[in-house]
Amino acid sequence: MRRFGWVALALVLLMLAGATGALAEKRIALLIGNKDYKPGVGALVNPLNDVRVMGEALKAVGFDVLRPAQNARRADMLIAIHEFASKLKGAGADAIGFLYYSGHGVASAGENYLIPVDIDEPSTVLLSVQGVKQSEVLAILRNEAPNAAHYLVLDACRNTLQGARGGKGFLPVGQQSGVLVAFAAEPGKTASDTGTSSGPYAAALAAELVKPNQSDLIMFHHVRVAVIDKTNGDQVPWTEDGIQRRERVLFGGEAKPSAAAVPTTPAPTRLSEAAEAWDRAKDTTNIALLEAYISRFKETFYAEMARARLEELKKQHLSIAVPPPQIIAPRPIPIPGSKRCDVVEAIVGNERRCLKPKDSFKDCDTCPEMVVLPAGEFMMGSDENPDQRPWHKVTIARSFAVGKFEVTFAEWDECVSAGGCKQRPDDQTRGRGNHPVINVSWRDITKEYLPWLSSKTSKNYRLLTEAEWEYAARAGSRGNYAWGNDIGRNRANCDGCGSQWDKKQTAPVGSFQANAFDLHDMHGNVWEWVSDCYKDSYANAPSDGEATVEVAGCPRVLRGGAWNMFPAFLRSAYRYSGDPVIRYDGFGFRLARTLNP
Repeated sequence: MRRFGWVALALVLLMLAGATGALAEKRIALLIGNKDYKPGVGALVNPLNDVRVMGEALKAVGFDVLRPAQNARRADMLIAIHEFASKLKGAGADAIGFLYYSGHGVASAGENYLIPVDIDEPSTVLLSVQGVKQSEVLAILRNEAPNAAHYLVLDACRNTLQGARGGKGFLPVGQQSGVLVAFAAEPGKTASDTGTSSGPYAAALAAELVKPNQSDLIMFHHVRVAVIDKTNGDQVPWTEDGIQRRERVLFGGEAKPSAAAVPTTPAPTRLSEAAEAWDRAKDTTNIALLEAYISRFKETFYAEMARARLEELKKQHLSIAVPPPQIIAPRPIPIPGSKRCDVVEAIVGNERRCLKPKDSFKDCDTCPEMVVLPAGEFMMGSDENPDQRPWHKVTIARSFAVGKFEVTFAEWDECVSAGGCKQRPDDQTRGRGNHPVINVSWRDITKEYLPWLSSKTSKNYRLLTEAEWEYAARAGSRGNYAWGNDIGRNRANCDGCGSQWDKKQTAPVGSFQANAFDLHDMHGNVWEWVSDCYKDSYANAPSDGEATVEVAGCPRVLRGGAWNMFPAFLRSAYRYSGDPVIRYDGFGFRLARTLNP
């Protein structure tokens, strides 16, 4: 039975519909750059450069970029925004609007203001008369073009602002229906104006906009990490997502098929458009693709077959793609002079023990608590993103142990006190003690903590491989999360998980219910470094649970999502990558321990 991915079907539909067909939404952008401020506010270096690089990137991904408003007064800014909204309204219900502002901004008297160039100083009185309120901009976009998807990106709150009263950062805004609001720096903090060709936020955003196969949410997350890396953690971008469309926007589109993927045999006699597309789509298991087909060919007979196929898939859910995991019974290992061990024999501390699945142990009083996982096999990956394909079976041949919790600050601090770890990470008020350690790099972990703990205990402590991590996170489940396909309420810590810690800080380890393997926080709280080098697909991936081939200096894989991420990033199959030397307030780790040779 043939199965076609999103790229294949999207290309077919776009060929049939043409560049201006039903699936090609209208994209319009407005750029505002304010640089030449009066001395009481302070001139800037990069806003016009920012507008230039952003304009080039937006044009490259199909945006109609309107004439920029540069060094604008209040009236100039508002007129440009009204004209922009009017064009969006005329573009139809599928329009996408991107409004980017680079310049000074500040919070004053409970409002966020964009500062025009003719203001003498950013006093509360002058701002209330001459400044442009963020709430004004939002009202114009939402009232004049209510059906468009709006992206309001404010590269403001510059650290060179003069004469501001109180803090220089923006106030956070709640979720705005139909609008994704992005700040270059998190609320209450300032953004950098340094850079030779643009500021760090504009450079990162322009670079990520043109990359294919990543949704808007993933793109903004990658921008966040790039800016954190570029500024050594001094600037942390922030987003609030209110986009309500079923399909997320892929600014860079789908990757073009490789030459090897293009058939060289003559094409058969052309069928009708609907029939030809259905011939390629009929065997898909991707619900989103079938919905796209129905939308494109809704008046045809084939759309009825697509609806029937869609209902069938919804009933079967993921079971057609993921066979139930199997647990492999390990060979019994005898313990000399004692009863036979039917599972796995291992040394715990200085004691020989017979361990079975879900048994927990510590190799010393202050060592991390470990849980025994059984041997088994499962289907790894998903059809959600290209780097999670293809689905493939992985066999974990031997039992191994996994940290019951993410490694905590208390456990890392013991390594520092003992001289094993040089890096004492900053908790950034997220919580120490039994909160998961953050701001540790892959290199910190593998060069300092793991050698210290292994030497202290005489045991083989290591990071999980990526396959081991997904096996542990799924714990026999088939859905997006260990408990099913919906994030639910208060099952994890993330931006939208419904917990008391959401978007505020990490939660103490063990605050949420364990999965079927008795492991806590496999979803959310902090991203967890694993041992593997990152590859952009599972082509030729190991099937035995081992790590990918080691390449010195390669990006490393992170799994599980974090306290400040959307639920989509917490899925069992979701993958992320980071430079092995980066430290970030959402990055931590979990231990693995080999139990037998």
